[in-house]
Amino acid sequence: MWKVLAYLTVLVFSVSMTNNYCKMCSDHTMCMYKGVSERCGKFIKQGLDKSEKKSIVDIHNMLRNKVALGEEKRGKPGPQPTASNMMRMSWDGELATIAQIWAEQCLYGHDLCRNSGRFQVGQNIHLGSKSIYIAENITDGILSFYNEVEYFNKNNLDPFRFNVKSGHYSQLVWAETFLVGCGYIIFQESHWTKYLLVCNYGSAGNYEGESMYKVGRPGSGCILYQDRGIMSSAHGYEPASPGIDSWLVPKGSFLKGKQPQRSPGFG
Repeated sequence: MWKVLAYLTVLVFSVSMTNNYCKMCSDHTMCMYKGVSERCGKFIKQGLDKSEKKSIVDIHNMLRNKVALGEEKRGKPGPQPTASNMMRMSWDGELATIAQIWAEQCLYGHDLCRNSGRFQVGQNIHLGSKSIYIAENITDGILSFYNEVEYFNKNNLDPFRFNVKSGHYSQLVWAETFLVGCGYIIFQESHWTKYLLVCNYGSAGNYEGESMYKVGRPGSGCILYQDRGIMSSAHGYEPASPGIDSWLVPKGSFLKGKQPQRSPGFG
């Protein structure tokens, strides 16, 4: 009896959420697609486990911290300046669910609408065929986003000027993007084993004329000061980073001192 009630509760919630996405935009990924597309052919693996999700967050934060501390010397020109307001990223279940649905379409390109009721959502996508080892693929995918720093002009971050050659990098290190959720699939195409990594970001970055991040002493743009490069958000998977407190907010940020919203109904 309880199992039936639990199933019905999940079903009703699922239908309700789908309707909400459809009201948001008729071409929303959660409204248009259900399950793995026939385009994927023989798919080998879909989704990410807890350790893989943690790895994604850790790598993002390691790279964001590198930039915030002024350790990134590349650029066109470089080096990249230190950041005073770089937030730590945490995992978000809703962003991950939307990203997973899109990954399961096996299309290398951006979906038409992926937004949450909480904010606009940014997106980075990587298609590869190097390995069937997920940890290696995740690392390669995120590094492919980050390595576009080679093309980023350090003078174009505040105000931000978009460059198509470095758009994945600028989204990855956009200071006030504090949530990430990714989807993943390995599939067989012809004689090749390929994988698709889709990462969604909240709230979205890459807004022309806005601030990619504020240049200054790492952490100095926070309400509470700390002695590392990035600031903590309120929840999710967090790597061990000595000196980073439980939650820090950029001064004058869009968060206005309020705690980030958890995604409703998602793990």
